[in-house]
Amino acid sequence: MTLEIARRSVRGSLILFVSNLSATLVSFVTWIVVATLLGPTGYGTLNLVLLIPGLLQLFIGFGAISAVIRYSAYYSSLGREDEAKRFTTNVIIFLGSTGTILTLFCFLSAGTLSAILIQRPLLAPYVQLASLSILGTAALQTATAAAIGWDWMTLSGFTTITHALVKLAVSPAVILLGFGVTGALIGHLTSLFIAGSTGVGILYFRRLRGFGDLGKFFSDVKEMVSYGVPVYVGGVMNGLSAYFVLVILAAIASNTVNGYYYVAFVLTSPATILATAMVNALFPAFAAIDGVKADVNQAFRLAYKFVALVLTPLIVFMMVSAGPLIKVIYHGSFDGSIPYLQLLAFAYLPIAFGYTVHPAFFNGLGKTKLTFLLYLTASATLVIAAPLLALEYNLGVNGLIYANFLSDLVAWAAGTLLASKFLHANLDVRSAGAILGISALSGLATYAVSPSGPAAVAVIVNAVVFFGTYLTLAPLFKAINKGDLDLLEQTLREPALVGKIVSPVLRYEKFLVGLRERPKGPQTI
Repeated sequence: MTLEIARRSVRGSLILFVSNLSATLVSFVTWIVVATLLGPTGYGTLNLVLLIPGLLQLFIGFGAISAVIRYSAYYSSLGREDEAKRFTTNVIIFLGSTGTILTLFCFLSAGTLSAILIQRPLLAPYVQLASLSILGTAALQTATAAAIGWDWMTLSGFTTITHALVKLAVSPAVILLGFGVTGALIGHLTSLFIAGSTGVGILYFRRLRGFGDLGKFFSDVKEMVSYGVPVYVGGVMNGLSAYFVLVILAAIASNTVNGYYYVAFVLTSPATILATAMVNALFPAFAAIDGVKADVNQAFRLAYKFVALVLTPLIVFMMVSAGPLIKVIYHGSFDGSIPYLQLLAFAYLPIAFGYTVHPAFFNGLGKTKLTFLLYLTASATLVIAAPLLALEYNLGVNGLIYANFLSDLVAWAAGTLLASKFLHANLDVRSAGAILGISALSGLATYAVSPSGPAAVAVIVNAVVFFGTYLTLAPLFKAINKGDLDLLEQTLREPALVGKIVSPVLRYEKFLVGLRERPKGPQTI
């Protein structure tokens, strides 16, 4: 049962990853075009404006977003679909209500918030327009989260891709009409509302229609909020600490430097998108494991291993290829982003190494207080380290990035300890160490051979050397074994296109595993 759920989890991760990767590629094009059209200063201004509604978005739903995933998956695994549908319908109403209230607050308080948080009161009109993104985000989050809870990964992916495509179609066009930052905001808002409303509409009419029960609305909301409060409070603390860093960044850096930083941040999005996709698929899988009382420790080890196996090399590759990547994508106009990309990639190593598995694991098993402790550890570390390193030690923007690394590292250690102490779930230390080691070796090999010619050639050569080295060393150093490969092969057969793409890689890995396990010395018959 655990392996079947693990297969479903990996398959769900794959669907979300493919859709989110597609959306990210489209978004990359949008970000590149928008950043190029606005320039570093305009792009920095855009992200400063979005900081305020982004901060208020933390308060959408009071934890009900994570609860809808848990309750939908849990009750479905028990065969009680009517209850799952009722909870989902009521949470849609609740999230829409909180999104509306927060939107009105942001619009009416735009002047004060602009002066206090970003120290640029003249940007208040932009903030008023951007306030509508709160309601749009509530719709988008509702659609994607509820679809994941119902194991409808294709709908979640469709919603995400729709958001990216609409944004690509609208944002550059309106900017080119002469609307500048306003045009970028219009494109952002349009994409949120179209994607969010479409996703919620499909979910409701295909799965939920007729299952609302306003008589149980408040009791359902109370139950979900009660479940989600530890996660919500911890998440809010974590989010507030992250925005605290951005507020410091707004205070110590010009709009141009903010533009450099956000460009680097955007280029790390493939890793964060993949981490989010994998964790979102793991959450309902862990909830289902809890429902059928399967092997929790095995599920944790598999999840941890696969997340680290995929994310760690991607992060290290970005570290060693930051320069060529920036030059290829932005044609030299954002060279100031290169050191920030290198440091941000390094700061994401704890995320790549499985830190994000912990919240999905704790939430899926209903241990939300452990998630609260995890987020408390992360946010406390960040709030202390950010001003200390950036201001007291005068490290500036770099100090803020170092603080993010420390925050994730301390939280990773805390999550590993909590999982072991309270749930008796332990990571595979040997495999985890091997993954980190071979990623570092692949990075060194790439750094040694990286050509100094055209940036596009350097990116291609770096990718071939890095991932070729990684795929060769992974089975030889026992970062992956035959059982892992068999599980991946069974899981990735569908869809057929994906199976055809990964099949040669898996055959190569199996060949190397066979070489490693081949008996040594003379054989007797």
